[in-house]
Amino acid sequence: MSSVFTLPHQPITWGGGPHDYTSSSGVHERQLAYYTAETTQRYVWGTRGITWDGKVFRYSRSKDTLYAGYGAVNAATVTVAELINSNHTLTIEIGDRAVLVTIAAAEGYGAGAIAKDELAGAQLVVGHGAAATTETRTVVGNEPVVAGGGTIMVYVDYPFAIQHTTGFMELPLNAYGYLAKKNNQVASVMGVPNIYVTTGYNLWIQTWGLCWCVPGGADADIASTADNRECVFVGDGSVNGSNIITLENGFQRAGFVTDASQTGTGCMPMVMLQISI
Repeated sequence: MSSVFTLPHQPITWGGGPHDYTSSSGVHERQLAYYTAETTQRYVWGTRGITWDGKVFRYSRSKDTLYAGYGAVNAATVTVAELINSNHTLTIEIGDRAVLVTIAAAEGYGAGAIAKDELAGAQLVVGHGAAATTETRTVVGNEPVVAGGGTIMVYVDYPFAIQHTTGFMELPLNAYGYLAKKNNQVASVMGVPNIYVTTGYNLWIQTWGLCWCVPGGADADIASTADNRECVFVGDGSVNGSNIITLENGFQRAGFVTDASQTGTGCMPMVMLQISI
């Protein structure tokens, strides 16, 4: 466990992309930067990177097979029972950065099992039983707990401003650490992969800027109707245009199409992605 982030987490600017540890050392050495994937975690999930042309990427982990061009969703918790929402077991004093948290047997992605520092980048919410006492902090490290749950110490990035007596809290997992291919209308798209990966890989997903997205089956001609440029993510993570589906129906906005055909079929769905900057 650690009271600070143990992996790099500072934003990566366009001056230099992330190092590609999968590159060869031969004559044709490659540096794929934002387009590489490996099982070893190099950054805190959610770390932000930006390219010279304004594309924004977030470091993430696959918990399912992900495909390039399809939106990847946060699949950290499928049911309420999996949300860490038991109790912090000691009073949180003003200035504390450590919280003793109870993990129930069904909570977390691993049914009560939490790896060392797995919660880094997660959000800890306390005091929300009363309107005037709510505080939210980002987790930077945690003790491990074996399957079946237990009590662990969790460390946050900034001290708490008020005192919180022993009681209810919620700890949603890092939204970038448990990505799956979108297959329903519940989980939200966190970004779009630019490479194909299977389960258990760390990769960079795009959240902003020009990005090719797979057109949905219900709308093969995105933006082919005059003045319709908005596009949304549909059930499988592909995109449909506003001429087919509207935001008022509850679909998550992907961005707007920059290349469109006013007549005919086969619109190129190059999307100005606008998920997270």
